[in-house]
Parts: sequence; C-alpha cells; structure tokens
Amino acid sequence: MVEAVRPLVVAVDDDPAVLSALTRLLINEPYEFISTVDPDRALELVRTRDVSLLLADYRMPQLSGTGLLQVVKATSPATIRVMLTAYPRSTWVLRAWEMELMEDVLEKPWDNDELREAIRSRLFGTKEPAGS
Repeated sequence: MVEAVRPLVVAVDDDPAVLSALTRLLINEPYEFISTVDPDRALELVRTRDVSLLLADYRMPQLSGTGLLQVVKATSPATIRVMLTAYPRSTWVLRAWEMELMEDVLEKPWDNDELREAIRSRLFGTKEPAGS
C-alpha cells in the first residue's frame, strides 16, 4: 500500500518567536510543516519540493512578503500564497492583493482555530481532510 504524500506548508517570518508559535500550533496538523526565517530558504523549498501553501510575513528585512510572493507566483503558480501580517490593510498588502500575488491575507495576532481552519480550507477545501 502506498502512503499518500502529505501536503507541505512552508512559513517564512523574520521573527523566530512567531515561527516557534506557528510550529507549536501546526506541528500535528495533517500536513508537513516547515518554518524558516530566511526567504531564500523558502524559495529553495518552493523550487525543490512540491510546496502546497506558503505562509509569508509582510515585513522582512531581506525580502518583503510581497516580493517573496511575487517570485513564488512566477516560480510555482500552483503554490497557494497566503500573507500573515500585522498590517493587512497597508497600501502594499492591498496592492499585492489586487495583483493577485496571494489568495488570502491573515492577520497577526491570529486566532489559533481560525488560522488552522484557514490553512486546512485552502489545502483540503474543508476543515478536516478525508480520513483524518
């Protein structure tokens, strides 16, 4: 029997505390979860693995979240792109939304249940994947 491949979710944020909180929240979800503070590492994963969903911070020193999402859209158009930001109504985030660089914007601080549900909904179309 062949085991089904779990979707891969990658989170990139320059704040290690945010990534630690996300890891604690998402580690037991029905998908593989990788977090990184380095946008280049996230891009490497997008280029070398089948990344189902990328969760990106907006404000990062090396590369803005919108810049990262733009590269991901061009490199891997099937990857679902989600911005996780404390600035969901900023001009740059709204422009990125209008340019269709992302499918969703989630706000920091987040509600744990809403964040898990948003990711599952994007990945599986429901709160729970079949057979979980």
